[in-house]
Amino acid sequence: MKVTRTTRAQIAREASRIRADRQRHGVPVPAIVAQISRDLPVAPLEAWRLAYGWSRPHVVEAVADLYRADGLAPPGLSTAMLCRWEHGHARPGPDYIHALARVYGVVPERLGVPLPTPVAGWYGRRIPQPRQEHHMPSEYPELSAVADSINLTGPGAGARDLAHQALVFYELRYSDYPPRVLAAEVARCRSLLMDHRDTDTRRALGWMSALLGNLAHHIGDAAGALIHLGTAARVGEQVGDRWLTGWALGAQSMVALGQNRAADAVELADQAARFADTPVRRAQITAWCRLRGLAALGDTEGVRSASATARRHMDTAEEAPGRFGFDRAEFELHLAEAALGHDSAGAVVHASNSAGLKRVGSPGWAAATVVSARAQAAERDKEAAVGLGVRVLETVPAAGLRETTKVRLRHLMADLDGYRGADELREAARDRV
Repeated sequence: MKVTRTTRAQIAREASRIRADRQRHGVPVPAIVAQISRDLPVAPLEAWRLAYGWSRPHVVEAVADLYRADGLAPPGLSTAMLCRWEHGHARPGPDYIHALARVYGVVPERLGVPLPTPVAGWYGRRIPQPRQEHHMPSEYPELSAVADSINLTGPGAGARDLAHQALVFYELRYSDYPPRVLAAEVARCRSLLMDHRDTDTRRALGWMSALLGNLAHHIGDAAGALIHLGTAARVGEQVGDRWLTGWALGAQSMVALGQNRAADAVELADQAARFADTPVRRAQITAWCRLRGLAALGDTEGVRSASATARRHMDTAEEAPGRFGFDRAEFELHLAEAALGHDSAGAVVHASNSAGLKRVGSPGWAAATVVSARAQAAERDKEAAVGLGVRVLETVPAAGLRETTKVRLRHLMADLDGYRGADELREAARDRV
């Protein structure tokens, strides 16, 4: 049943009455929250705000103050977002849950969304936490062990040293875990290091924010991706890591493209290019960011020129491993995708080259194979296109299928619209794409 504005106003007035009455009797805030939750139809997240008597703008500003205190750029939280969360129309991400828990001075579980990460209380006061288990799928013990080791080490130089090692692990093993699983662990690790203020640790935290932005993009959370990537870019400026800023701008370009903002994607690519100071980075920004933006704008000549520039840089580059690096397989993937609209035969070759350089079943292989399928469809070999699409869906587990590949699969099915032989692909994609 829809709750009207009049009813909302009545709820707010009654909550204010309960708060004032309980405060006169010296009742603590948690008990006021409990009574509001019992007497009024509100979720815990809203009950905490009402128990304090705070407005939504007050809470939004308090969250921004927390980020500033941590040396990070304020997030894009708005009163409208907070309203949707409180009314159950949307759910906040882990970073916002932690921030709100700190604002209200409680553990995250009290907000109705249990999370295993320990948090600092309001104004830096540590909040005692109940003993709890960290539930990680048993097939990923090496992943959970990273943050567990930092948690065991505790504050000090040891944790700072481990921050860089954790970052290297997450970067090099990025494609080995489902995006949601990895995102939860990176966020947990980052939160354990938030109290450190030295430059090296803040640089590692900035790169972890960049990872979280990329992971958010891969699970289809564009708003979260832009928040994390914006934070990463600013941390890069603050600690003097120019490539962190450049990479984060490049990743923002990819998010903009995913939102069908091709002109913005190209502009962000131009900004990122100013920070690309080696051949591999120049090749990366040109192929990763500019090419597909230009292709989406229908600038065929621009695509050809950028492809030639990227190739020139790549031919003199030393490949760099990991999520923040760039290799020949990814280079060929971007060439293939940019060529789809004007050179489908060339796209087939580039996509096949990319898939051949990747482990079968990996995210990179899946992306390249779907692009190859789209190129085959453009070449009028629709049977081959269907076969490649079905193979991806049969090979990659549902949890490991990135949102970016799902989008490519949806485009493939649109390419095959009206083709009767595509029924097998549509059936395989049901409930997964």
